[in-house]
Order: sequence, then C-alpha cells, then structure tokens
Amino acid sequence: MPEATAALQEVAGYTHLLSPFSIGRVRLRNRVVFQPHFTALGHLDGMPSDDHVAYHEERARGGVGLIILESMAIHPTGKMSRRFVNAWDSAVVPGLAAIADAVHARGAKLFGQLTHGGHTSLEHPPHIMWAPTQMPEPSSHHTTKAMDEDDIKAVIDGFAASARNLVAAGLDGIEIKIAHDGLLRSFASPYFNRRTDAYGGSFENRMRLSLEVIAAIKQATGPDVPLGVRICVNEFTPFGYDTDYGLDMVRALEATGQVDYFNSDAGSFSSYWMEIPPAAVAASDFRRINAALKQATKLPVIGFGRISPQSGEALLAAGEADLVGMARQLIADPETVAKVAAGRGDLVRLCISCNDGCIHQVGQEKGVRCIQNPGAGQERRMSERLVTRAEIARHVVIAGGGPAGLKIAEIAARRGHRVTLLERSRRLGGQVNLAALQPEHASIGEVTSFLEVAISDLGVSVKLGTPATPETISALKPDVVIVATGSEPNLPVGMDGATANSRSLGRQVLPEIEGLDLPHVVSSEQVLSGERRLSGHVVVVDGNGHWEAAGTAEFLADAQCRVTVIAGHGMIGEDIEAGTRTLFHRRAAIKGIRLMPSTSLVAIEPGRVRIAPVFSDADAIGWAKYILMPGEERFIEEVDWVVPVIGRRSREDLHLDLRARPEFAGVEVIRVGDCVAPRLIQSTILEAFEIARNL
Repeated sequence: MPEATAALQEVAGYTHLLSPFSIGRVRLRNRVVFQPHFTALGHLDGMPSDDHVAYHEERARGGVGLIILESMAIHPTGKMSRRFVNAWDSAVVPGLAAIADAVHARGAKLFGQLTHGGHTSLEHPPHIMWAPTQMPEPSSHHTTKAMDEDDIKAVIDGFAASARNLVAAGLDGIEIKIAHDGLLRSFASPYFNRRTDAYGGSFENRMRLSLEVIAAIKQATGPDVPLGVRICVNEFTPFGYDTDYGLDMVRALEATGQVDYFNSDAGSFSSYWMEIPPAAVAASDFRRINAALKQATKLPVIGFGRISPQSGEALLAAGEADLVGMARQLIADPETVAKVAAGRGDLVRLCISCNDGCIHQVGQEKGVRCIQNPGAGQERRMSERLVTRAEIARHVVIAGGGPAGLKIAEIAARRGHRVTLLERSRRLGGQVNLAALQPEHASIGEVTSFLEVAISDLGVSVKLGTPATPETISALKPDVVIVATGSEPNLPVGMDGATANSRSLGRQVLPEIEGLDLPHVVSSEQVLSGERRLSGHVVVVDGNGHWEAAGTAEFLADAQCRVTVIAGHGMIGEDIEAGTRTLFHRRAAIKGIRLMPSTSLVAIEPGRVRIAPVFSDADAIGWAKYILMPGEERFIEEVDWVVPVIGRRSREDLHLDLRARPEFAGVEVIRVGDCVAPRLIQSTILEAFEIARNL
C-alpha cells in the first residue's frame, strides 16, 4: 500500500469520510481522528519514547487526518500510571516535538489531550488520589483526598503550563478530558462532588473547575490554538448522571466561547465496558449519544463508539457527527484510511473489539498490542510495513488453514514465496469458525475472514478438502513445510488419530478425572459445531478461564439448556478482559446460568457430577497446612450432559512424522500455532508473523 498523502482522492462510498475539515485554523485532510488512548509506551520517568514516535507516525502514514495524543498528566498527583507522560514538565518538549515532527511529515495534524487522573488509577496500590469529595470510585477499594484550595490552584496552573509545553513542542491543538476518568468529570458529577463551597453544591459550582481550566489554557496558548473537550455524555451507572445532564454540561462549556469542538464519550471506571465498548455492546447504540451531542451544540463533534469506515461514513452522511474517532480500528490496521482511499476497503483489517491486546495490556501498564496486528506498539521492530522480499523465493507448503496457517501464508506471500495451503475441511478458519458461533462473539470471525481475503489477493494457492499427509505434501515438492494443524479438546471423545503417536510416546496425557469417557460427556467443539445437540441440565467445566468455556455455556443457555458452570479458579472466565468479563457475568445472571467458582471437578458419574471446594481446613497440621486440600465432596444432581473444557492437546503427529521421514531430510519443517502448544490467538498470530518474516 503506497503512503497516504494530503492529496488522498475521494472514493465513491466514502466521500464524507475522506473530505477535508477545519477545526479553528487547523485544516485536516479528512474526517478520521485517531482517538486519544493510553498506550503505556512512555518511559518510567514520564518522558515520551521512540516507540511513541513510531506508533503515531505509522497511523499518520496510513492516512489519518488528526491524531489526538494520549492523556498526559498535568500534575504529579494526576498520573494514572508511571508511564503517563509528564505534560507539566518542560523537559517533555523535545520528546513531544519528535512525535509532532513525525506526524506532520506524513501529512496529519496532532493535538494532545491533558488530564488529571483524579480518583482513578491503574496502579495497585495507587498514590494519593485527589477528588472533590473523599470517597472511592465505586469500582475501587481505595479512597481519595478531598482537595484543598491550593490543590485546586495547582491543577489549574498545571493545565496551563502543560498546554504551553504542548504548543512549544509544535502540537496543533489541545484537548482536555472531562470524560470517562479523571478529575474534571468527578467535579462536574453530582455523585462524586458533594462539596458545598465555590466548587460544589450547584450545577454552576460543579462546572467551575472545568471553566477555570479552559480560561487558563486559553490565556496560556492564545486564541488561535484550538481547544476541544472530550466529554462524557452519560456515566452509564445506576448512581451517575444521564444524557440530559451531560448535555447541560456541553451547553455550559460551549457558552464560554472558548471551546472549539467536542469529542463524544461515555462511561466511567464503574461502567468500563462503555468507555471502550467490547463486541457485546452494540456499536449502533452509540449513534444515539453522538446524535444527541450533535443536536445540542453548534460546535464540531467527533463521534465515537466502535466506528468502522462503513459506519463512520454513515454517521457523517446522517449529520450525526462532523468527524469520526477511531482508536482500536487504527491500532488493528494503521492503513485503514489509505486502503479506503485507494478503493481497497476489502483489505481493511477490522477491529474485533476483543480488548485482549489493547485495553487488557495497558490496564496492566504494558505497552499497547493487538491480537491481529503484531506490530502494534512495536512499530520500530515489527511493523508489517517492514516485511521485505526474500532474496530467494521458495515453495512454502502449509498444512492447516486456521489463524496460524493463514498468517504464515499472508506474510510468506508478501515475502515473494510461492505458497500452497492445504486444509482438510471445506472451509478455512479452524477453531475461529466455532468461536464465532458463541453469543456476542461473532466478530472474532473477522480475524480469519480478513486473512482469507488477504491471501487471495496475494495469489496463495488454497486446496480445501485436502488432508495434509506426508504423501500429499511430498508430491508438491516443497522447500519449506509449515505444520499448522492446530489442537483438539484433551478428552477421550473426538480422538481422530492426529495425536495417537504423541500419546503413545508419553508426550501427551489425558486428565486423570474419573468418568471422562462416559457417553454423556461431550466436547465444546461437538456442541458448537452442532455434532451433538444438548438439552436439559448441562454442567460446563471452565478449566481454561477464557471464552471456550464461558462462551459455550452461554451458547447452551441460548439453546434453552439449564446450565451450571464450575471452575477451580476464583472466577468464571477469569482470564477474559475485565469489562468484557463483567458483561458476560451480567448476561449469565439474565440467562439464569449458575456460576460456581472455586469448585473442583472430582469425577463424572451417570446422571451427576462429583465436586469439591478448592479450599478446606482438612489436614492442617504441620507441613500439610501448606498443601491445598479439597473440601468435602458433594454432588450436582440431575445432570444430563457434561462439557469439560479442561485443556487442549496439540495435533502434532504430522510434524513428528515429517521429521522422521528420510524424504523430508532436505526440507525445512516448521510447526506453528496450537500444534506447538494450545494458546490464544494473539500468541499464535505473533508467532506466525515472526516465523514467516524470516522465511
């Protein structure tokens, strides 16, 4: 894909999205905004990094019109993470200037978002958090300091000093955050602000701090530097303010005459799933917020809410926003705008809103990543743009058309190799096809559907319905064989011989649980594929902590089964991203799914399941008190079916066979993905990318 320039041409179907727009005196080449989001790419001393530069340059190169740099702290007490950028410190100017220079060189404009974290933090334990009233954020166990007058003055001065630093670094505009986290929203919120002084007690007083911050920034930067507000229109909590109140805030801010645009937002840390909505939150629901904001103000509005190029164009065409904000979409595919402008919207890699690689990572103060884009957050080292042609083109034969095999095929073809992919079924996608059948999980299918389009565009030869055997592979005369045969549930049911050799060699073993071979025990794959249709009372065992068990349980509940889920760990779906997991637990309550964490599966018997608490007081004498002993066994009765999700086994027999055959002695044989070790897509695609770019 050629680099995007300011001369991007309008393409039929995206005339609004690709048209220019101005915020104040800043002219944008199109209506796409890379939304501010914490990347955790900053240094621990609060300075921007070279990774920051590369990360934003990549999106500017990909054609975005405006980048709004992530939340930066305006005061030492306002850092939500040690990796927040210290905007108040003049030492930050050279680092920010490097980002601005890189972004400007690629034709985009750069604003910076300023914030004070207030009563919210990613650190455990946090530093002393400032708030209007001493009370914790309901999602947190940590309470706050009620701010004194000198604290308030320090915040106002910090916003002004930070704005001066951003302008000195060459940024084109400023945005303040009265949004899903931070101090300014908590002062504006009736729930969080219980003060009775000049900064609380009435709507006007609750808004006072935000208005004084705006005035201070304008005085520090002058009238020509655009100033926008990221505004939480609705807190989406039982105790928080609603859209009507949020729009009153908008009107009060607009009335200052000092605000140049609004950036739509919703939610709080207590409704985290509305801040960064996962796939289970319908993207269309956010159009109502965008439209309400647009109707309430005469200023330009940036729309938000899981926006794709198609939905963004529709939003603009309907007059419900003036620009469209994308964060995760441009993390997943930095070239989204350039592809659309070139008429190749079919090659846009759509974000699946899983939140596993981006939000889940930065919430742990780790650099931003993406399950589909291995280069996200590490563009200097792993950008797909850096994939080069191989010096010698070889014939690469791939056994398996799941995520790993497809990613190998894509990158190997980009390297100039001739690629043949063998898939035993009549459809590409592997386990992703089953995962996409789980409720609220259909978007995961985009991972492999995008790769299918990509390899077709690259001319990869795909042979469906073709089992990969040593004979079929040998007949293709490969130089390299990639074994990507995946994995299967580690149960007695469903064995098809692909792991027989591994088990005979002692490389794999079945779980030592009595009753796994009973006829009413079935795998998640049998359930999701429709091979076995269950009814009555089903016990699902969550032994992986992710979607295989949780999603299967919900699938069964939607099929009118009575579902009980047990798990040895402390929470069902323990490893799912927090906001996404919370929504699953909410749906489980709505659908009547019984959740039993900290419960071990002891045995499966006809018509019932024997279980035990993970923790007990048994044998707590001497050294034995350090050994976890299960509690007293009991039964779940009247059980019709059991679906144990208790691990998977690698389908590695083809790999072992090829490595042992003399006819493959001169062929490079590599395995990738689940047939190495079963794991999540992010690890699989990263491994496949690393292997393929070195072929």
